[in-house]
Amino acid sequence: MDKKILILHDRFKFKGGAERLVLIMAQALGADIATEYWNKSSFAPTNVGATEDKGSAKIIILGKQIKHVGLSYFSAQWRFFWRTKFIKNYDIIIFSGNNCLSAAWRCKKNQKKIMYCHTPVRYAYDLKDYYLEQKPIWQKPLFLLFVYLARLIYQWGIKKMDLVLANSQNVQVRLKKYCNVESIVIYPPIDLEKFTNRGVRLPIGSRTPANYQGYYLSFGRLDPLKRVDDIVCAFHLMPDKKLIVASGGPELEKIRQMAQGYNNIEVLGFMDDEKLAELVGNCIANIYIPKQEDFGMTPLEAAAAGKPTIGVDDGGLRETIIHRETGYLLPKDYAMTDLIKAVEWLDAQKAAEMSAECKRQAEKFSKSKFVEHMRIKIFSSIIN
Repeated sequence: MDKKILILHDRFKFKGGAERLVLIMAQALGADIATEYWNKSSFAPTNVGATEDKGSAKIIILGKQIKHVGLSYFSAQWRFFWRTKFIKNYDIIIFSGNNCLSAAWRCKKNQKKIMYCHTPVRYAYDLKDYYLEQKPIWQKPLFLLFVYLARLIYQWGIKKMDLVLANSQNVQVRLKKYCNVESIVIYPPIDLEKFTNRGVRLPIGSRTPANYQGYYLSFGRLDPLKRVDDIVCAFHLMPDKKLIVASGGPELEKIRQMAQGYNNIEVLGFMDDEKLAELVGNCIANIYIPKQEDFGMTPLEAAAAGKPTIGVDDGGLRETIIHRETGYLLPKDYAMTDLIKAVEWLDAQKAAEMSAECKRQAEKFSKSKFVEHMRIKIFSSIIN
């Protein structure tokens, strides 16, 4: 494909699934990347857009991070709106995120505009009531005004797209419900090789099945919506079961404090890819119970290593976890006893029995399938 492609992504703040997806997409398509800012805590921006016939492509950074929540939103809108004149130099613009939609006004009629939607703005749509409850009374009117503005800008931008891709059926439904926008599902890519065959084999005669080292793992980002605090609370009540938390995020210190005094709970923070793959490869099972997750890549990353996930029957996890075949789904409104029962049920022996099916499930979401589907949709958008 000889078209010049630019991917606009909101920000590279941390090592998230969306950020990994953008890097994979840039490499596959030979695309440049423009983003508001790129933190050191995110992925290293190496080999971006590198293809056989093209070296590393451009990375365009619009500014630095502003940590104040309210100001950061308006700063992002300003930067994507005013600092993106370079868009005119590209044939295809792929929007990944929400704030970057402000740059759509600079696109010309002959440019193809494609959005890869991770989710419509959550605080403005499906989680509006959740966030509203967190605000003190005096802030509620301001928050609702902010929601109105965010919806206005978002819907203005998304209506300008020639093609909208959703990362899951769950997000596809949200787009139709909240924005009346039709979309096509292309699931995010899972790096199968990263997690395959990374476990350490135990000595012959060990009671524990090979690659099941006697601990459960949580490696989803430490954010309130991921509900890792509930996982830690459950292991407070199971001193004979070990939990390792291998991730970071805004609730890292809270989770560390919750783990203090409990010898069966270990909080490691963010791990590099090699160490994380080793931890996944040797756990009994992954535990991931987010609230209304958009898609959820961690259950599939665990599945690539042949490990099941204890999840929740909610959001995108319904599309990635097969109950009692590649994991265990808790009720949407689970109680602590439900989580404890799931851990007790999914022991090392049951996890080992699920291993082959887990790997088959992960292969449905491979990087090669993602790249193939993206190329097909981009090519078809050009000729239509």
